[in-house]
Amino acid sequence: MSDIVMITGTGRSYALGYNLALRYLEAGDVVIASVRKPSSDIDELKKKYGNRLIVVIMNLYNTFKDEGKVNIFAVHPGWIRTDGKDDNPAPLSSYEAAGILKNLFEERREDFDGHRFITNEGEDYPF
Repeated sequence: MSDIVMITGTGRSYALGYNLALRYLEAGDVVIASVRKPSSDIDELKKKYGNRLIVVIMNLYNTFKDEGKVNIFAVHPGWIRTDGKDDNPAPLSSYEAAGILKNLFEERREDFDGHRFITNEGEDYPF
């Protein structure tokens, strides 16, 4: 069964949000991709995945902050290469980090204990 997920920050191909969307699309899921502004990268992804990728321009926190059955996590993704450069010393590519986060979100699917900041290992992160 495919999932429907909503992901922010999906506009650039080297960024985490884009790669997280790509992971879900590759798994056969439907993705609602939130961007601040359209980009050629997200347009190319839309061409490839068609109706399984829904692109919206919006700020999700303000839209869903009072909703009780929507998980909103601010996630510290770990040290990742978000600049798209192979010589960056960070240990994880955006694509690898997206795989880790996809698994984390699966584990937290029924977690409606409130909006908070967590690490990529699922631990609460003080802020």
